[in-house]
Amino acid sequence: MGERKFTAILVAALVAAAACAGETDPATDAGDGSTSAAGTRPAGEPNLLTLEGRIEDGAECPLLRTPNGETYALSFRDTELGTGDYVRVTGEIADASFCMQGQGTLIVQEATQAEPPARDRDPARAGGVALTRAYVEGNWVAKGVDADCRDPDFRIRSTPAGTILKGDIARHDDSARLIFDDYPRIDLDEPLADLPIETRGPEDLAILRPATDAQYDPVTIGSATIEGDGVVFVKC
Repeated sequence: MGERKFTAILVAALVAAAACAGETDPATDAGDGSTSAAGTRPAGEPNLLTLEGRIEDGAECPLLRTPNGETYALSFRDTELGTGDYVRVTGEIADASFCMQGQGTLIVQEATQAEPPARDRDPARAGGVALTRAYVEGNWVAKGVDADCRDPDFRIRSTPAGTILKGDIARHDDSARLIFDDYPRIDLDEPLADLPIETRGPEDLAILRPATDAQYDPVTIGSATIEGDGVVFVKC
């Protein structure tokens, strides 16, 4: 009787050991065969978080810095994104992680490049002046020794249809709408890319080339070609 009881206990122990050996290590399985060694995936239904920001180098893991200054460590799978890229990422906050920086570690499920807000490019250049409809209304000419307000490069007016830039825009009709949000820009028709705008306080307006468009074909507005670090215009 005692031998039969011992045999049953031994069999139960072996079954339990086999079950444990077959369990997946949550720190190394991302649920689809890929690994996410920087963080342990939360149990239960995924609670997805989407953030935008610029990738920075971190001590243990890459960091995402959002426009409002928050930081999150990133646990990536294979990706071509890297330091300096402005991205939109979606993922889960890890239950535990060896990444010691940021407000948490985001186990990234999806990541793509995104258009940065104008203030992200170089906040010091904007001079702390808000970009408003009142600021941009008027006639503008490219800044420089040849600036001539008798022949402005474009004018901006507020209309019932929105705030409209009127001028000679290469490969486009002579008007374009301005968008005022987290990414202020001149809204050009496809295939042209939108052009970011920002103040160069307290009185100038900069039109910039698209930040993430490596194949950008420079656009000319009036006498000015928008390339390099962009063009600064002064109000007449």
